[in-house]
Amino acid sequence: MAEAFLMQSQNGQNHGIFVWSVVVIVFLCILATFIFYKINIKKISKKLK
Repeated sequence: MAEAFLMQSQNGQNHGIFVWSVVVIVFLCILATFIFYKINIKKISKKLK
């Protein structure tokens, strides 16, 4: 588990925290986009009724 988090490279540098922070940021952006459009679609569907 620690190896997956740290992702130590051949020269001994740990770059896992940077990789995981990018993964979290991308996931949150995609999630926010889906929530934003879901709310907008509900508003538009209420206007059409």
